[in-house]
Amino acid sequence: MSVFTFFFLLTLPAVAASYQERLILSVDAGRCSLRVEADEQSRTLRRSCAVAKDPMLQTLAAAFAKTDPPKLEGPYSSLFIGRLIDFPWLSQYLALGAHKDRGWNREKGKPAAMDVNKYVATILARREVTAQIEETFGDSGYRIVGVSVEKVLVGGFGDVPLYEGEMLSGKVPYDAMVWFRLEKR
Repeated sequence: MSVFTFFFLLTLPAVAASYQERLILSVDAGRCSLRVEADEQSRTLRRSCAVAKDPMLQTLAAAFAKTDPPKLEGPYSSLFIGRLIDFPWLSQYLALGAHKDRGWNREKGKPAAMDVNKYVATILARREVTAQIEETFGDSGYRIVGVSVEKVLVGGFGDVPLYEGEMLSGKVPYDAMVWFRLEKR
């Protein structure tokens, strides 16, 4: 059994100086090791095995609640989670949301009226998603002010990780590189 690592790296605003990574927290989650790392450039969660919702949210909450060194310090501007397929609950949310949305053309596999990256960002920026992640920030003063995505993948429901529901017809987005943009109050 191999172990994969996920990284949460905190992104500071562009005024930051040099790149410097610090391990904030490491948590075993089944076959995965979830790691929260901070540097002067980004807050990032990266991939390679499916991470369930609860372990992801619990790891973020533990990192934000940490008061002993090393801890999160500084004004971070984004939370990069990496590929959406590594978070089946988010990938499924996106696929099902697009399938139900009149703004998504299931036959062509693209949005009816906007760029696919902007469309996916709009779906993932819904309060249903962002509120769950914001809860992990505790009293840190951070909130999610937007979502950015790139490299969207579109396919059938057979491509959606760990999807066990009805195999619906059409093409839907199910993967992308995702950043939650942060603001400190």
